[in-house]
Amino acid sequence: MIIGYLAKQDLYAVEVLRMLKTAQAQHDFLTWLPGEKAPAMDLEVLIATGTVDAGQLEGLSKLGLIQLASAGYEGVDVEAATKNGIWVASAPTTKTGNGESVAEFAVLLMLSASRRLNEELAWTRTSAQDRAGKPEVNLALYGKTVCIVGLGGIGNFLVERLRGFKVVLTGVDNHPEHAPAGVKGYGIHQLKEAVSAADYVVLAVPGTRENENLINEEVLQSIKTGAVLVNVARGILMSESALLGAVRSGHLYGAGLDVVKDEPVMPDNPLLTEPRIMVTPHIAGSTDLMLRGTTQYLGEVLTKYREGIRPEGVVNEPTQPRVPLRSASAD
Repeated sequence: MIIGYLAKQDLYAVEVLRMLKTAQAQHDFLTWLPGEKAPAMDLEVLIATGTVDAGQLEGLSKLGLIQLASAGYEGVDVEAATKNGIWVASAPTTKTGNGESVAEFAVLLMLSASRRLNEELAWTRTSAQDRAGKPEVNLALYGKTVCIVGLGGIGNFLVERLRGFKVVLTGVDNHPEHAPAGVKGYGIHQLKEAVSAADYVVLAVPGTRENENLINEEVLQSIKTGAVLVNVARGILMSESALLGAVRSGHLYGAGLDVVKDEPVMPDNPLLTEPRIMVTPHIAGSTDLMLRGTTQYLGEVLTKYREGIRPEGVVNEPTQPRVPLRSASAD
């Protein structure tokens, strides 16, 4: 097959492509840089890591599948792809090592915000390290109440990693009845009630249009005073100005963000001016585990696609697909 690889040429993307080429040598992989024209008009599959708009699909008459190398697919014009008979699929967090990696990083951000790591590191860089002016002790995660907003793959992995801290676990989800054992589930309409009792609120919900600004000023004010908020999902989920105000006012103890609305994070982002907000550059999933897992999963998708089997992460259902695919369970 002729496969387009649409991605920025950062080290991670380059390594994924190198490993794919090695493991799937029977296919032709053509690099496609964002902003450039398609490398060929006879692409059969497109593997992408970012935006895929309707204009990029023009003339690709043989394209049957857009396979994302990540769980998020908000950058893809799914409607245009569906109209053109093209399947669109994400890479489930449970299949690539992404879920485990992001869950680990969520714990890191929880601890970093709890211990005000930004401020503590600043202390170590001063010559005197005078602690007299420090107004309070830091927080311990042990025994606290944690509310996870989004009990999908990442949320469930996070639940398992937090059990050792002996925390009280709650979760907000569209299907609260599916909450893991020992986790009190709330429906999305009960968001304010759920966060009002939590010492930590962790966002692990998809960044869909329906969830845009899910954490607005009203919800932030509903969060328990002195709580910590962590976002390892998508920047569009929250009002950044409201978050900044909530931290500066002392309503929130602090925050840990691996994602912001405008990425990459720019030096003039106001969030960077508040030391009680730990901001990292969307690196939660960037691990060796995810690198190997993603490459393996994409290889499995290509093999099954040639056999007429749809990927597990399919997010649309074209009425007249260019390439008819069946569910694996139909075999």
